[in-house]
Amino acid sequence: MKKTRLLIAGSALSFALFAAMPSFAQSAPANEPAKADEEVATESEEALEEGTTQPILVTGSRIARPTLQSAVPLTSVTIEDLTGTGELSLGDALNDLPSLRSTFSSGNSSRFIGTAGLSLLDLRGLGTDRTLVLVNGRRHVTSTPGDNGFDVNTIPTDLVQRVDIVTGGNSAIYGSDAVAGVVNFILKKDFDGITLRSQGGISSRGDRGTYFVSGIAGQNFADGRGNVAASLEYTRQEPLLMYQRDKLTGAASGRCQFQLTDLQGAAGGEVGFSATDGIPDNTFVCGIRNGTISDAGTVGGLSGGRFLRFDDLGNLFIDTPTINYASVGSGNTQGGFGSTLRNTGSLLAAVDRYAANFMAHYDVSDAFKPFIEAKYVRTEVSGEGQPSFFTSVPSTLGGPAFKCSNGFLSAQNISVLQQNGLCTNLTTGTFPLARFNIDFGGRRFEGTRETYRAVGGVEGTFNEDWNYELAVNYGRFEAVGFNTNNLVIFNQAGTAYDGFNLAVDAVVAPSTFTGTNFVTNAAGQRVICAVNAVSNVNTACVPVNVFGQGRSDARALDFINTEGRTDEFASQFVASAFVGGDLSQLFELPGGPVAFALGAEYRQEKASVDYDALTSSGATFLNALQDFRPPVFAVREAYGEVQVPLFKDVPFAKELSLNFAGRVSDYNTRTGTVYAYNVQGIYAPIEDVRFRAAYATSVRAPTQGDLFSAASENFAQISDPCDLVSPGSITAANCAAAGVPTTANAALVTACASTAFPVALGAPFVNCTARTSSTGFLSGGNPTLIEEKGKSLTLGVVVEPSFVPGLSLTVDYYKIEVEDLIASLSAQSIISLCYSNASGINNPFCSTVKRDATTGLFVKPAVISGGINFAKQTTKGIDFDIAYRKTFENGDRFTSRLIATRALRLDNYTDPTNPANPNRQLSELGDPQWAASFSLAYDFGDIDVLYAARYIGKMTIGSYEAQNNYLGQCPLTGTFRGQTGREGTTCDPVLGNIVELAPANADQFPQIYYPAVVYHDIRVGFDIGNDFRLTAGVNNLLDKQPPFGLLGTAGGDPYDSFGRNFFLGINVNF
Repeated sequence: MKKTRLLIAGSALSFALFAAMPSFAQSAPANEPAKADEEVATESEEALEEGTTQPILVTGSRIARPTLQSAVPLTSVTIEDLTGTGELSLGDALNDLPSLRSTFSSGNSSRFIGTAGLSLLDLRGLGTDRTLVLVNGRRHVTSTPGDNGFDVNTIPTDLVQRVDIVTGGNSAIYGSDAVAGVVNFILKKDFDGITLRSQGGISSRGDRGTYFVSGIAGQNFADGRGNVAASLEYTRQEPLLMYQRDKLTGAASGRCQFQLTDLQGAAGGEVGFSATDGIPDNTFVCGIRNGTISDAGTVGGLSGGRFLRFDDLGNLFIDTPTINYASVGSGNTQGGFGSTLRNTGSLLAAVDRYAANFMAHYDVSDAFKPFIEAKYVRTEVSGEGQPSFFTSVPSTLGGPAFKCSNGFLSAQNISVLQQNGLCTNLTTGTFPLARFNIDFGGRRFEGTRETYRAVGGVEGTFNEDWNYELAVNYGRFEAVGFNTNNLVIFNQAGTAYDGFNLAVDAVVAPSTFTGTNFVTNAAGQRVICAVNAVSNVNTACVPVNVFGQGRSDARALDFINTEGRTDEFASQFVASAFVGGDLSQLFELPGGPVAFALGAEYRQEKASVDYDALTSSGATFLNALQDFRPPVFAVREAYGEVQVPLFKDVPFAKELSLNFAGRVSDYNTRTGTVYAYNVQGIYAPIEDVRFRAAYATSVRAPTQGDLFSAASENFAQISDPCDLVSPGSITAANCAAAGVPTTANAALVTACASTAFPVALGAPFVNCTARTSSTGFLSGGNPTLIEEKGKSLTLGVVVEPSFVPGLSLTVDYYKIEVEDLIASLSAQSIISLCYSNASGINNPFCSTVKRDATTGLFVKPAVISGGINFAKQTTKGIDFDIAYRKTFENGDRFTSRLIATRALRLDNYTDPTNPANPNRQLSELGDPQWAASFSLAYDFGDIDVLYAARYIGKMTIGSYEAQNNYLGQCPLTGTFRGQTGREGTTCDPVLGNIVELAPANADQFPQIYYPAVVYHDIRVGFDIGNDFRLTAGVNNLLDKQPPFGLLGTAGGDPYDSFGRNFFLGINVNF
């Protein structure tokens, strides 16, 4: 392999990567050459070493330094490290690093409306809003208007030189949002020449195609004082749909999952503190379907665990699944013809991305160096979710009940319905139906996102060793999205049925009907919308046949479906200025001159999101989303930083230096004026060992979305505390006080008759609709929010033993706490807190809960939720980074690197009634205690080989608290008041007394953890001459699939759902 291409993925060969480990940065004085066997012989590093007098700006500081040393934990990876094993998504490649959580990746971005294809970074699992992402040390316009979510895949891949990841608060340096840390993309400068690169990939199953083409052209001029460079990139990611991977998803054959198989509660023998009978509650089985709903329509359940369903052709039949789990309180079956719920949906969104970038600078003199950066990125995305559905009518869609006189019912249908006690009166009779409308099409999001950004300014040096910069940064984001296959159910005013609710009410046309908007049924009769029975008042209405599958006329589908539109806009303007240098002309300390940086910034952000009027009105199946037009967000900031080198090159102190930084920010929101500071230090007793420490405070000002989002409709599966409540409990008393019936009245019996959970008159109250389907609630912004406050402490050591040339070891401890965290209580939490309150129902939680006064069932919106500054997050852990490199006498090179994280704590405090009560996130899905990445490379000259591995530690299948001892509130009430469940030990039942408790449900699963997993990648590179390079490789070499039915699509799910993938790449230099 040629020297110009020594920067190989995962090899840790580049100067930027190793110099980011301060041990390497000071392995030799700046004016002395490194030892030959430690040399990293790339042209880029040689250029840097030759120009050691040029100061370097390290991520995490505004003070330019002679080397890339850092007093804070800093992991630096080159673009070759990230993409050398074939990964085309920068976000996915970064999420493979141990310090980043896969909260938003290619595989899980389609789980929300409008987010398909986005890749957002989440450092330390503290949330994407608490990770500040920069480009060349500057902010970037958002990709999610109203928030700071920046799609890192819009960064030009081949223009990236390296990515720096800094752990710990950095608000004193960069301002708001740098709570967990900073991810800084450093772009290449002074590119000279032309480079073309292309790559294609495909899975071992012949799907998931990926394609990438890029070209960079640059030219130095004016004897190197100026440079101009431009790049073009195109990326294509083929969609991967659920049905294409049936073995993984069970789209056709039935899901593989942990299924509830053991009866719960006292009836099932689930007794004691840990609610256990020694039999696992859940068993891992395949072939699972939802019993109460089907793709062709389910009328309801019958005795013996059977179901009355329509087949695809529209005939009614009795379905007898292999196993019906209703006896243990589950609506699922094994076998049978219920819906798998996965015949639509994306594992991977379709993405086409076009990017153009331009960079230029011209050094008129040392004191005046104008520069410019500009980019345009257009991203076209398409993702598919579940189709529309109804679990009962009218409750799900608010439309008419299915009538026995429906024109699409055949004689066979009527006969079978009557045999089962339905439709005894064909004129007035109705019957229930639950249907997953896959033949209407999966609801899709198809959108175009455009990002514009320009940075311009001047920089220079003066007073011999001082520097300055004046810059303006403007970014603009625009997006248009279309939500297709969205059912229309009401008119825009909400006063009358429309769309589906009209078309589903179908009757046989009278002989006098002369319109063409009819459909012929199986008996050859003309069927029309009932609204047109007397007069054809709605000529667009064509009846829809929901009895069977794929039996609806195309005109009917056009009538019942609509295409919602979303228009998004965001802009960011930043004006900044700073001056820095040192005071060597005035005085010097024993360690050298004091260095400083002073600066100011002004930032203004605008945002808007507009929805089409029909969607906003709530007249469609989609959530009733409201327009978002917040006021302008603005902040004025000033900052300063001082580096104090106390000692240098003295006995027991090769280096001892301190760094202080502070920032004051003035926001035009309730946040007002806030302050942040940090203190850092480096101590090197000898050249081989360096200790570093940093303490920082940080802030996250609430975003426009946090503050001003209009209350919009959302849905969640909510468990009603009043459902089968324990008699005599506090919850039972509160439910009764709220007017919830203790037993089923006639109104409740009627309301539940068409659901999956019918109830008998006088039976204990059951919230049948909440059990059957998701419940609607409202959530929105809170303009009274103030800033979140963070504190971080990092302690580390860097060892580079001179007796083992080429070896570097870094160990860093981090601890981060965030207080006044902005969190929205979930709808479930609000409802639970309402009815479990020992003081009764006169509490702020119950005031937002809404029920039907007669039935006691939830009505929309069941609850209203918004953000509050009440929560807290705490995390701590240890990072390890060990690297070794060696150049042999024959020129061959060996490199290896291991990056690992041992998370020690990750807790959320989100109980407003007991702020000391932790909810452990560590060890749950997405947050393993151990994670690591490893690379091993050998370069033979014209051929090089790379092996890379990624390790993900075990994670709990359920919540950590379910099957592990955990820290929690000593029980205050009930049977186990004052007990911990641990071998009879007791505790003081006082609010805030946090003790170690026994597992909450010790037999929830037959095993506690998903197993640890290792993914293996391999790549081979071939150099043909000096200007042509061919690479080929395999990702996920062993084709490892997600464990126990996971898909890799949930937020934080780190597993690879795509399997083995092959790639081939070509590089050409001119």
